[in-house]
Amino acid sequence: MITGKSETERRKFINDLIIGVNFEVFRFPSNMKLFDEYYDFIKKEKLYEPWYDAKSYNGNQILDFHWDWISENNSLIIIEEFGQMEEGWRIELLRIYLNEIENRKKGEKKIHLIISQETENGLTEKLAKVIDIRENERRTEKQVVQQNLEIINI
Repeated sequence: MITGKSETERRKFINDLIIGVNFEVFRFPSNMKLFDEYYDFIKKEKLYEPWYDAKSYNGNQILDFHWDWISENNSLIIIEEFGQMEEGWRIELLRIYLNEIENRKKGEKKIHLIISQETENGLTEKLAKVIDIRENERRTEKQVVQQNLEIINI
């Protein structure tokens, strides 16, 4: 997570980070506020193609897809100014990423996610309340979040 300075400076920092990366990059529109905007991007980029035909898809279906997609792809996902997204969806999307990262085995594909927002704004605490941890885990929920979500304050 990239925090600090201005939105423009955070964007430039991310641009500098991703120069020459060897991943397929999916850069979501900056300042998404609604889950519908996230969903529209997925449809536009054809990232969600269910095996069945339906007139519409609900949020749970999209999240199921999202879970499958991030676990199977070696892509870089960028979501800028993420702090403005609806709280429930924002936390749920990050919970999915963190759970998937935490449960990776050595040698499995890595998940690459960059998010930016003005400040950390208690996100670590919120994620610690919803993250799933393994039975007999010695770390606290907050330690698991901190280990899997690096915060870079520029």
